[in-house]
Amino acid sequence: MVGVKEFLTCVPEREKGGQTALDRFDYQTAWGVSRLLDLHEKGSNYAVAFEFHDDIVALDDADEPSSAIFYQVKTRETGNWSFAKITHRPSSKGIKKSSFAGKMFDNCVRFGATVERLVFVSNQPLPEVIVAHGEEKFSSAEKAKLEKFVKAISEEVDGYDDGVHNVLFFFVFSDLNLTNYQNTVIGRIAEFLESELGSDIPPKTFALALNDFCRTRSKALADLGNFEALKASKFVTRANMMKWLTQAQDHHSHRPDWKTASDDLTVPFKEKVGIQASWREYEMLVRSRTNAATVAFTQELHDVVYAGVDQADDKMHLLDIVFIEAKNLVAEWHPGASDFLVKAAILYELQR
Repeated sequence: MVGVKEFLTCVPEREKGGQTALDRFDYQTAWGVSRLLDLHEKGSNYAVAFEFHDDIVALDDADEPSSAIFYQVKTRETGNWSFAKITHRPSSKGIKKSSFAGKMFDNCVRFGATVERLVFVSNQPLPEVIVAHGEEKFSSAEKAKLEKFVKAISEEVDGYDDGVHNVLFFFVFSDLNLTNYQNTVIGRIAEFLESELGSDIPPKTFALALNDFCRTRSKALADLGNFEALKASKFVTRANMMKWLTQAQDHHSHRPDWKTASDDLTVPFKEKVGIQASWREYEMLVRSRTNAATVAFTQELHDVVYAGVDQADDKMHLLDIVFIEAKNLVAEWHPGASDFLVKAAILYELQR
């Protein structure tokens, strides 16, 4: 029997999506992150993908998945949803395209019995099914209205069996408002961090890093035939979250110390004074710039420094090995940075 792993690595994607990391959440990512936090708090060994076969896909288990939930996330500034709108087929040059419902059902065609649910998510309700925030199955609608839905989707796709497929369709009326969803999800992350780590962890930097990571999962990648490679490239897992929580705790509780960093730093006195002053400047810059660019920069510089550690004999040798690469990174993040600041940044990231 073909399982979820085999389907995910063998079935080609219907659409290739991609996003560029920004300092703001888009609605889809914000909802996906909120869903991640829910799954984490439930103790699930989750794996959630962004822009992979659907807007969001959640596996029941990150290591040995047996089922998947497919989410279509669509927003409206005004107006409710209806079965008619969800089954509407737009036309282009006289050719009818797939409806939202048709795209949802396509996952059932492609993934068969591994589909647990097909879920439509929106900031506006579907009164035929739900008017209060939450999740409800399509089949809870009045019989006559449900029959219209079945008729419309049956005319669009082959093989629709209302006795089998109706129970797979669900609607989520999200509590993320279109005008302030970013503040809502950052507040949700603050509550999550307080629950997991205590109240002292600043949520914005963690939120932006999480946003950036989730959005990089949406980038179209080369075909991967191995599930572990696929998972590492396209999914956010519980193991990822645990790693980030540990890093957030470590970064917050461990403030790099100049005295330790300057040990064995055999440079002329004047240069050492300059690096020390730049150390304070670098720390202030990093702490004040709570944006995605800074999160990405510090992680990249940290990786460069620790790649150099494997080759260096001491701190002076490390500075020589990584200086050029570090200088390019620092200059892009903070144009006009002095050599003192570059060296301070290297030593600072060495202590983190």
